[in-house]
Amino acid sequence: MAVTLECIPSTRCRDITTIALAGNGSPVRVTGRVTGPDEAPAVVVLGGISSGRAVTDHEGEPGWWAAQAGPARAIDTDRRRVLSFDFIGEELSPFPTTTDQARAILALADAAGIERFDIIGSSYGGMIGLALAALAPARVGKLLVISGAHRACAMAQAWRSIQREIVELALRLGDGAAGLDLARRLAMTTYRTPDELEERFYAPDPDSRDACGIAGYLEARGRDYAQTVSPQRFLALSWSMDAHDVDPAGIACPVTYLAVFEDRLVPASQIAEAAGRTPDGRLKTLHSRYGHDAFLKEETAIADAITDFLRS
Repeated sequence: MAVTLECIPSTRCRDITTIALAGNGSPVRVTGRVTGPDEAPAVVVLGGISSGRAVTDHEGEPGWWAAQAGPARAIDTDRRRVLSFDFIGEELSPFPTTTDQARAILALADAAGIERFDIIGSSYGGMIGLALAALAPARVGKLLVISGAHRACAMAQAWRSIQREIVELALRLGDGAAGLDLARRLAMTTYRTPDELEERFYAPDPDSRDACGIAGYLEARGRDYAQTVSPQRFLALSWSMDAHDVDPAGIACPVTYLAVFEDRLVPASQIAEAAGRTPDGRLKTLHSRYGHDAFLKEETAIADAITDFLRS
């Protein structure tokens, strides 16, 4: 049975908590958010492992994708209902699969009275979007996958395995937060491109935000992450990404894939493979100095891609 917690009515935003059944039959509590008019077309919006139900700015809480979702944005919450949620993490042992996350979305959609929806997923959210399209073809209209693919590439698995070893060692030593801090610093070097880091941090302007150099930047990112995420949650979602494997040939809905040539975590060649194996797949490409983080940083190009997708 769903429990609904209403936000300020003028924002047309409500949080929903319900129970989903994982693939192993375990019940798990999930929380999502619906933003937008009740009768508007629905779109599920999913991001990277650091994202959650706060897609748009609301009541002083910053949205992780406020540049793209909100009134008069590419995902216009005056014209569309946005369904988002907090990923299942350490609540499910040994870790949630992307299909488990897809089941959670279906449970939330049922609780919200949403029968059919489109999906926009970036990074880990793109993986979940593919799993959801494969799991519930009758409920998905179309899917936009940004910097996501049908499986994890070997190099990304290698980087994440080192990050997990750091966190697990730190947990054994009694300071999991310190290990998570270091793992996040390592992860940040894979999200961006060498060219961007070179330009920003080789002899930075002493009056700029990058004055402390690359070490200072990584220290800040690691510290912030360790203050908001538990080591156990990080480990669960990291394993979930590595275990992700969806057959694109079994996806019936139209899928638009957006690949970034400079992305080292999800290579453009791998996304092209997914598009080629998807019966109704389409590939779009983008160059970006931000690499995997282009979905967060290339605001105009991503807005154009979303607008084209929603209008198609």
